Amino acid sequence: MNTVKTVTADEFPLKAGDNLIMVVPHHDDTILGCGNFVIEALARGVLTTVTRVFVSCSRTNFFANYQEGLLSEEQIQRVTQARIEEDTLGCNDLFGGSYNWRQGIIGEWDAPIRGYSGAMTAGGGSWGDFSTFRPEEIDMYNRLITQYMWMLQEENTTILCLIANGSHVDHFNVREAMLHAAFLVGDNAKAQIVFVEDEPYTSDNTDQRFVEFDKLNARTGNGLTSLGMACQPGQYKNTHMHEIFDAHYRTQYTDGYELDLNKNNDFIIYTLDKAKYKSITKDTSCTADYCVLA
Repeated sequence: MNTVKTVTADEFPLKAGDNLIMVVPHHDDTILGCGNFVIEALARGVLTTVTRVFVSCSRTNFFANYQEGLLSEEQIQRVTQARIEEDTLGCNDLFGGSYNWRQGIIGEWDAPIRGYSGAMTAGGGSWGDFSTFRPEEIDMYNRLITQYMWMLQEENTTILCLIANGSHVDHFNVREAMLHAAFLVGDNAKAQIVFVEDEPYTSDNTDQRFVEFDKLNARTGNGLTSLGMACQPGQYKNTHMHEIFDAHYRTQYTDGYELDLNKNNDFIIYTLDKAKYKSITKDTSCTADYCVLA
């Protein structure tokens, strides 16, 4: 059973002067996955450096009420540009100005453009794990590992990564690439990995909140510490994160997201013991050489 501690000042995994790197699958995940952490860090006065945000799957044609088959280059360009713009405005709001953060676009293609199809997740994306990976997902996985290894060697740095509640295939891929990179860097790692919860997947499926935690904790030799916090309230929504999402992320807005975000009153972060990086074991769905940690 997961024991969630109420975080103290000493346990909060970011100190004044530390650098913050956010690694997210898609543009809206900067707010939906990492927003509550950033808002809490600002309220505590510990986010004092310029944050770097790296969006892994930036090239996209996905929007709310998306229709299958709309893969024209014009649509891809227009939707990609719209999502970059709304994420830029959202992050300006989140970080208190454009000078307080930097956007890095890794440029991988998200699942619809790759032609990936899988069971539908609660958030509307395609479910996946290593058992559903094709050459396209494997290539993306290997490229992401290389991208993440340098981040893990940054001193005085906290890295936020989504824990992949709901197992959207892109969320799963990013998480597993981060874990593989941590395994490879091992004792040379200096950065602290902190897993954050995906929204709206978490609030929509509270009975499955700890499924990914349980699996990941077992794979890291009980290396995860669970720290719980109340969300910072908003002025007209129950959370400040919800207000930022509603104000800027128009391509992703749905009634379902509204219902789920209205349930979001607390969030949990999971810090991974750096001493465990070198002994992480593979996901149970991994049966091929590329994903084996050895």
